[in-house]
Amino acid sequence: MFYKRVIIFIIVVFVFGFVLFDNSTYKNDFYFDVNQEKLDSIKLDDSKYNWSVFKEAQMSSDDTVKEIVKGIINGSNKKIDDNISDKIRIVYDNAKDMNKRNRLGISDLNKYIDRVNDSKNMKELLDGIIDIENDLNVDILTNINIGADYKDNSHYIVYFYPVTYFCGSSSDYYVNPDYMTYKAYLKRGIIEMLEVYGFNKKQSREIMHEVLKFYEDISRNSKLSSDLEDIVSYYNIIDNNEFTSIYSNIDVKYYLSKRGFYKYNNYSIVDKEQYQVLNKSFKEDNLAIWKYIVLLKVLSSYAMYSSDNYVEVIDNINKGIIGGNDGKSNDDKNVDIVSGLFSGDIDYLYSDIISSKDKKKISDMTDDIVDYYKVMIKNNTWLSEDTKKNAILKIDNMKFHIGLEEYDKISEKYDVDNTSLINNVIDILRAHRNRDFLVLDGNKKTGNDMSQSTVNAYYSLTENAIYVPSAIRYLYDEDSSYYQMLGSIGMILSHEITHAIDTNGSKFDSKGNISNWWLEKDYDNYMKYKNKVIDYYSQYKVINGKYIDGEKTVNENIADLGAVSCISGIAIDKKASDKEIMEMYEAFAKMWASKERREYTELLLLQDMHSPNKYRVNAVLSSTDLFYKVYNIRPWNKMYKNKKKRVYVW
Repeated sequence: MFYKRVIIFIIVVFVFGFVLFDNSTYKNDFYFDVNQEKLDSIKLDDSKYNWSVFKEAQMSSDDTVKEIVKGIINGSNKKIDDNISDKIRIVYDNAKDMNKRNRLGISDLNKYIDRVNDSKNMKELLDGIIDIENDLNVDILTNINIGADYKDNSHYIVYFYPVTYFCGSSSDYYVNPDYMTYKAYLKRGIIEMLEVYGFNKKQSREIMHEVLKFYEDISRNSKLSSDLEDIVSYYNIIDNNEFTSIYSNIDVKYYLSKRGFYKYNNYSIVDKEQYQVLNKSFKEDNLAIWKYIVLLKVLSSYAMYSSDNYVEVIDNINKGIIGGNDGKSNDDKNVDIVSGLFSGDIDYLYSDIISSKDKKKISDMTDDIVDYYKVMIKNNTWLSEDTKKNAILKIDNMKFHIGLEEYDKISEKYDVDNTSLINNVIDILRAHRNRDFLVLDGNKKTGNDMSQSTVNAYYSLTENAIYVPSAIRYLYDEDSSYYQMLGSIGMILSHEITHAIDTNGSKFDSKGNISNWWLEKDYDNYMKYKNKVIDYYSQYKVINGKYIDGEKTVNENIADLGAVSCISGIAIDKKASDKEIMEMYEAFAKMWASKERREYTELLLLQDMHSPNKYRVNAVLSSTDLFYKVYNIRPWNKMYKNKKKRVYVW
């Protein structure tokens, strides 16, 4: 009996030890195990709210931009025209001259603010608002964007987007209970901004309460971020007559004519309800509160170009909301201002960062991804056959833009001088407004929405195209293997391709025009898989008892799952070794390494349509069969999910 107990004890110890050992490497928390050494080395001080591989890459990209700008300033960079270089130097000198900025403050805005403050009635206020919207590009009564017509992307139309509030905040901040903490920072920011402007503390607090009530009333009748997830919701065509009925308290013909848009008579209104309630409030009884609303929008829109005390208000708001600041020096901020205003020229100079060899490497990998995605679609079990054909047609017609393809020289139209930074910004925005009319008249196309120095990629529904900025170069090393590239850049590209055939993508055809090419039964089948993905991600607890919002993040989660399914399939198809597959998955995990302060994590959970980075790795791999095979994942490993609980869509 004694010997039996000893034997049983030895077996238990052996099994326990085996399980313990078997959980030690890449099987318990793959994301952390791969990134542990790097994460342990990262220290976040008060000036840093987060670190990530993407942010580190972006910092390297920003350093390159800084070198480019400095090269223009000191005359060593001769690749652009002298007159453009001179304009960049003028704007940079005005940005860095804080003595001048402190002396001038917002004086260049006073003629606009004074006109509003001196308004004796709503008609006079309307004239002041029109000048502000035209000259300062501040959205007050409308938020105008020029974009391709969803039904015929060969021409462009006016989109009336939701109007934003103080510091660009949206309706969520004022009526969504999850945003109440952030609302408090905005309230404090309004008080501080008004005090800097010249009101005393008591006046500032009283005005803040009036403004908050106004924002809350408007927001209760406005779309929240959750209402704007379906891209088709942005497309609601109206004409001048319908816009007149929406904004019945203003002279619409007068307003749109002064804005320059009345002759187009073809608009898409994104949030009709918000415009209706803004109209309802635009009456003589509310003249005083509208003056405060306009004042705060102008001040918060131009604070970053003004004196130290205005800049500090914006920095304090950002610090409160995200739990830190960006740690950038004043000179870094000045470079950001210049590179933002001269983005076309900086993109042109920046584009050399990615070589033709790198472009070909990415292009060749893209061909592999496209080919395998078509295999995934052909093997799909829930799409109808006609829908599969349309999906393949869409992928076959997809365009890929790697790096810069066209130099946008709009800065040739800039009229800048040594007067002030704010005047420079006004002059530059005027040139962009003039170009908007060229676009609407069919004489110009809009450019790429993403800067070449941005470390990211995106899919354009209306073009059926993927844009890969040159800065993607900072996400991989020159000596990266094919499978390391596949796990990082390949995953990003595959993710974007998935968006072409998800529920938003299903509403745009292969030419990028709105057209529903899914059958009703395809949607019904998709919803079954989608709901499983929602439930799967909703089980993950992130911080302070807060879980991933599986419903809000579902489209991005499906894109992540589809992307890793694609790169895994490519590896199998190419008969990759276990070592090569491990290289791929580990490169994938390393790409999403991140560390952030609690406040920033909570903000991401609230606002980001993506799951937190850790779960973009672990949750996806726990539903990837090939991962189980190469890492020998067993039921006692924490990365293990029962096969019936694993999720996929594509």
